[in-house]
Amino acid sequence: MKKRIAVLLTALMIFSLSACGKEEPSQETGSETFPMTVTDYLGTEMEFEAAPEKIVSLSPSCTEILYALGLDDKMVGVSNWCTYPEEAAGVEKVGDTYSVNVEKIIELDADVVFVSGAAAAESVEALNASGIRVYSIGAKNIDDIYASIENIGTITETGDKAKQVVSGMKDELADLEKKVSELETKSVFIDLGSLYSTGSEDYLGTSLALIKADNIALDAGANSPQLSAETVIEKNPQVYIAMTSKEEFEQPAGFEEIDAFKNGEVYFIAYDDPATDMISRDGPRFIQGLDYLADLIHKL
Repeated sequence: MKKRIAVLLTALMIFSLSACGKEEPSQETGSETFPMTVTDYLGTEMEFEAAPEKIVSLSPSCTEILYALGLDDKMVGVSNWCTYPEEAAGVEKVGDTYSVNVEKIIELDADVVFVSGAAAAESVEALNASGIRVYSIGAKNIDDIYASIENIGTITETGDKAKQVVSGMKDELADLEKKVSELETKSVFIDLGSLYSTGSEDYLGTSLALIKADNIALDAGANSPQLSAETVIEKNPQVYIAMTSKEEFEQPAGFEEIDAFKNGEVYFIAYDDPATDMISRDGPRFIQGLDYLADLIHKL
């Protein structure tokens, strides 16, 4: 039980980034003219005769996007992990990406299911066989997050709202980059749990440079790389951010020699901290998550 929270966070982050090792098929959907043929992040092509009226989300990121687009009245099902906004708590639960209640989704007569990445392949196949379209989003960087929001907006006939959401995020990012522009870059390790981190194929890993943070796991060669304790010690990060509570953190031997530990620049973000969701979800609040990390890293 002691490691359960950290392991769950790692699973959530890996799930959110599970599509990131794929090639980059077009996510473009064109204008909001129906019928339309669209291609999702995984390269799956599907047709929509009209904007969906009944929507299920198996991804916290997708749920946040859908609510940001004002589609709460069309949400008929969400995953157990969809905790934001608060209104999502009142929507029918349909399991999660690793344990999908396919029968419930069919019973809800969903027009489309939105999901992140390539997880739940068997469930996706079963849903497709029943005539329910499954649209996957994914992100290697911030531009991909913008694209996901705009693509979902096109499919749901909320394109104008999607553009407003993206424009707001870009303004937030411009303000954030201005805030850190005069600061020196610091080397950073993000510990998602058990030394799993975020690398060059992950939207978080590739975005840290925007806040003057040199991600020591950037070129580790995996979507969500697990570094050895020896590698972390060798890389010697100036800042160490553990996505767990201080009480749950188990410090590996030798970490007392790392600059971050020597200088008291070790920070803990517990699983139930609202910042965790902003940091780990590729949705409308991601820039706020980066802002939170910038404040920690640079002591702002």
